[in-house]
Amino acid sequence: MRSKHINHAWGSAQEAFKVPAITDGRKCVFFNDVVHQTLPNLFVSSSEIEVARVGVLGAGGTLPTRCRAVLSSTTIATKKPTLLRGEALAQAVASISFQFSEIVHSRRSFLAAAWALRRHGIICLTGVASNQDLASIRGDIHNLLVDIESNNLTNLQDIAYLNLPNLRVLKGYNNFRDADRPVINYRVKRPDGRSGSDAGMIDIFHPERLSINLGKRIQNCLHETLIQRLLLVSSMNRMRVKCRNLYLNQGVQDTRSYHCDGRSLKFKSFVYISDVNELDDGPYCYVKGSHRRRRLWWRSATFNKKNQLGPFEFSQLQGAEAISLFWIAPQAALALRRRL
Repeated sequence: MRSKHINHAWGSAQEAFKVPAITDGRKCVFFNDVVHQTLPNLFVSSSEIEVARVGVLGAGGTLPTRCRAVLSSTTIATKKPTLLRGEALAQAVASISFQFSEIVHSRRSFLAAAWALRRHGIICLTGVASNQDLASIRGDIHNLLVDIESNNLTNLQDIAYLNLPNLRVLKGYNNFRDADRPVINYRVKRPDGRSGSDAGMIDIFHPERLSINLGKRIQNCLHETLIQRLLLVSSMNRMRVKCRNLYLNQGVQDTRSYHCDGRSLKFKSFVYISDVNELDDGPYCYVKGSHRRRRLWWRSATFNKKNQLGPFEFSQLQGAEAISLFWIAPQAALALRRRL
């Protein structure tokens, strides 16, 4: 998507936001609320906003044919960042954490959060949802999974597209995003053997459309109006919601490593609806400030080109430090993600 250069007091958004390095969680359950740049008086059609899927390279996760066989190889020497632990991790997370209630009621806290997001590329908000909303969501999703596992699909097929492991009715991120009803997509291993498929993850597109109750509860958790205001102040760009998803981990093994979802101006907000206490729970991990560090991007881009890896993989993160977000639900993370 082409974008105009916008000048403002904080400099251009293009300069302020570079490329963040992230890796998605393995065993946590959370919502994500994806937003991308919409410039004033500019209409963007669905074909022009072929934005990267959540945690997967490109729309539909496609790669050039020449890359596919190489990505399945385990001999390519990628280098990961150091995961902060103990007091260092606690201090790093504290520097980007804000009480949600304070952001709502205090202009000073609101501006501090906006500035932290601009500087670090990620902030964490505590106390964003009620226990009643979370319990209701978990109950409804549990009942949905029981119906699927018992093959009681009649009612579900009337209101949603079911992409089951042995029955695929839709393909491609764009089709999932633009579907006229919810899409319950079971991620499976790629037939060409490429890694990073997130096989074992259930990805529900448009979960708010599954029922009136879920729609109400999800909107209560996401606080989209406030988040959009926060993004406007932080990035000086008006943003709109692109898609809402609910992720459920059903034993993910083939996870993707550190990457960005492209380089256009894009944000994601997550609301944890289950506890994430340790690395085995699959916390959301992020390299703070990576959107401002061009060297990280170019070092990986050069390596990726030589080794025929995807252009948005952060394969060379030696010397960098990453944070893992261990939280008790309900907490939220708002992260910047860019793509070309």
